[in-house]
Amino acid sequence: MKTSGWSPVEDVELQGDPALAEALGDALGEVGRWDQLTHGFHTYPAGMHPGCARRLVELSNGPVHDPFCGGGTTLIEALVAGRPCSGADLGPIAVMVAKGRTTLWPEDRIRRFRGAGRRICEEAKGWKTLPRDSAVRAMSTWYERHVAMELEGIRQGIRHAPDEVQELLVFALSSILVKVSHRRSDTSSKRDARHRAPETTAILFHKKVRELGRRLEALAEEVPDGTPGARIARGDARETDPIQPVGALITSPPYPAVYDYLPLQRLRCAWLEIDDRPFQPAEMGARRRFQSDPKKAWRAWRDSLGAWMNRVPDQLRPGGTLSVVIGDGFAKGKVIDALHPIEEAGRDAGLQPLARASGVRHDHGPGVARREHIVVFGR
Repeated sequence: MKTSGWSPVEDVELQGDPALAEALGDALGEVGRWDQLTHGFHTYPAGMHPGCARRLVELSNGPVHDPFCGGGTTLIEALVAGRPCSGADLGPIAVMVAKGRTTLWPEDRIRRFRGAGRRICEEAKGWKTLPRDSAVRAMSTWYERHVAMELEGIRQGIRHAPDEVQELLVFALSSILVKVSHRRSDTSSKRDARHRAPETTAILFHKKVRELGRRLEALAEEVPDGTPGARIARGDARETDPIQPVGALITSPPYPAVYDYLPLQRLRCAWLEIDDRPFQPAEMGARRRFQSDPKKAWRAWRDSLGAWMNRVPDQLRPGGTLSVVIGDGFAKGKVIDALHPIEEAGRDAGLQPLARASGVRHDHGPGVARREHIVVFGR
């Protein structure tokens, strides 16, 4: 469910209400890449399969809230279904991606956005100065000199662009910051030195602006008239609530020991002048903590689940549901069970389990089979 290729699930087990459990099994079984609308623009680790999110939205009623919204997959599907929706996430880059992917703009504003991107590209091709801020200079070894100059030209161009399009221009810039670096990928901090020809960084930025414009147009066509835009803010699910009770909470909290979400965004935070260090101690399920002290990290992750789920009953309208996509972790050669902690946290919060689907997914290295689950609770 949370990999780049979404490999098939095997040995699917269903429990609870038969019809609901079967529908959850279908949602869990969604595979392959699904890159329509704004899904997939700007890489973000561990996204839920859009087909799975769509099915879970269809199985619920009323406004939708995702307290771990990540890149906004659930919110896009809620918008397309014509449902009011909101989301929150601890990470500032996640919030930026979710906002960018759920943007609903009229054609004339998208046109002005494209025009600004074209002008910035032409100026950045000939930019001759390097960034001066210390955070970016500290990352200088990750970029060829001319690439860093073009990125700085793009950044300065965005600062002088019309206010109404700046936010999405930053989003487009963010989408290329890892790709033009020497970093292997968005989920790996290993170094792979590679060469980019002069001017191609600026050209790539312009291509991403045009791509985003096309995707935003496609999204606007699919969202029913009168659907309110998604409301997205930075927030810790253990401490914050949606503005008002909702009909459905649909989410996928961090799997234990799978990613270090915030440190993976170091390059972006530097270039975009974001300080995410205050948020890092609160990150749930961080892989780095399981590598240093697995037992302590597991207890902290389990306690975080409990702190979040204890808030859920007050966040749901009568008859509302909580749909959780969760998967086992893997640290120090051992699989970390995720199902029992989520079920226990639900019971402790007074939630009623309605149905569950679980299956094995083989996509984490030779001999590693982890189970993934969708569990639906009722208030």
